[in-house]
Amino acid sequence: MKFDPITKDVYTDNGEFVKTLNCPFKIGWDNLEDTNTSFRNCPNCKHLIIDTESLTDESLIRIVRQNPKTCLKIDLNQHNLKILSNGAVG
Repeated sequence: MKFDPITKDVYTDNGEFVKTLNCPFKIGWDNLEDTNTSFRNCPNCKHLIIDTESLTDESLIRIVRQNPKTCLKIDLNQHNLKILSNGAVG
């Protein structure tokens, strides 16, 4: 997975666009409704938030295609993430 912290765009390792992160509530992971899984629920918008740390690109694409309103938790230090700089996706 690749992430551009400036535009908040998420891509697969192959450069396929997944989604743009945009949360108007800015709630921390620990303040979300716990589901005892890698998913949590937002008490404000009721969307599902998925922790991406253990997801493959294929799983991420499938989840977002099934429900485009799904929110993603991305930790800039997670092992499966490459940070993009200067808008370079490739």
